[in-house]
Amino acid sequence: MKKSFLILSLFSVTLAHAGSLPVKQDEKLTVGVLAGFGSSEYHVDDKVSVVPLFLYDNNRFYLEGAEGGFYPYKDDKHWLRVGASYDRQQFTPSDANTDALKQLDKRKTSANAHISYMYISPFGGLEVKAMTDVFDRSGGQMVTLAHRGRFILADDKLTIYPKVGVTWQSKDYNQYYYGVSAEESTRSGIATYNAKDSISPFVSVSAKYKLAGNVGLFANGRMDWLSSTQKDSPLTDDSSKSSVNIGLTYDF
Repeated sequence: MKKSFLILSLFSVTLAHAGSLPVKQDEKLTVGVLAGFGSSEYHVDDKVSVVPLFLYDNNRFYLEGAEGGFYPYKDDKHWLRVGASYDRQQFTPSDANTDALKQLDKRKTSANAHISYMYISPFGGLEVKAMTDVFDRSGGQMVTLAHRGRFILADDKLTIYPKVGVTWQSKDYNQYYYGVSAEESTRSGIATYNAKDSISPFVSVSAKYKLAGNVGLFANGRMDWLSSTQKDSPLTDDSSKSSVNIGLTYDF
């Protein structure tokens, strides 16, 4: 309750400041439908999914994939963002490859409240972002440090956004998604596992290509390398996880 009150207070104060920023009147909303392909770190079979996409930034409010929010402050060199994002991390026991893992509890997706700051340098954006679980699935936190770039090619038809960084995950976050409780151990026969906090590197790239009219092609991919405490979990069978999404977009 206390954490939720603090989050709502932060959103209220920063939203009030966002109203003073100039608005880009000609900004268009991009909506897309993507096919998602992923390689999970868990002992599960890989699946194909349908992923919606929303892109928008009018200098006050923004939508960026599974994330949305507003700018308490923004100029040519400094971007301060406050918002919320969908955390797709999950483990479904019925999808597990072993009978023992099928006896574990489900690890559910969640949503994170976040605040981030990015400095726009001549060599790209340098970003720090702090997140906390608002649905209290794990009750954990994450902090990312990243470099973001942008390249415009093919007569302004193709825009590429590379990103590289590291993510710190708290002990609570890792325990929920990678740990095994004593109750689960008794039920499944898998040894108890207590996860620690961790640091994991990642790389990602997104690209948007303008086709005819308002129609475009969008694709993104991401690779995360697991930390030792995540790799040693009984739930995982790989040292990394990856995802690729590709599909069509429309600018309204």
